Amino acid sequence: MKLLSILFFCFVVSVMSATTTLAQTEKENVIAAARALETAPLSSETSKIADRALKWTIQTEEVSLIACGNTFALFSDKKNKDASSLMTMAYMIGMAAYRIQNPTKDENAVQLAGLETALTAYEAAVKEKPKTKSERADMLLPQRSKGELAAAVNAGDCGKK
Repeated sequence: MKLLSILFFCFVVSVMSATTTLAQTEKENVIAAARALETAPLSSETSKIADRALKWTIQTEEVSLIACGNTFALFSDKKNKDASSLMTMAYMIGMAAYRIQNPTKDENAVQLAGLETALTAYEAAVKEKPKTKSERADMLLPQRSKGELAAAVNAGDCGKK
């Protein structure tokens, strides 16, 4: 009986350890996906890790995100679905990566981080595939250069309760 108890205890500890390791691996994948979207958003490898990261982000209770309509409206472009889809994925994964690395930051900071990731991914995609160009995203680039994106995100105040 004592041996059975010891074996059961070892099993429980190993399962808990594996679960913790898996969650850590998934968090690392989210951060890696955000960086990959910023550097090579159109590569098949980026697509694989970004899909996995987005799926985990949606399913997990470890990271809580708000897809803020006010921030999303800044870059959403019905005319260019490729750019809009890419930027939406980058926005969500960018927010998740930032939240993982900065769990105590307020919602507006998380929104800004997601928007920054989306714009960086957009710029990299346009270099690779010029047809990805989006008027809405292009209007945000000068605002980013002037340091005005935070004000735009704060105006939408997605963090209010």
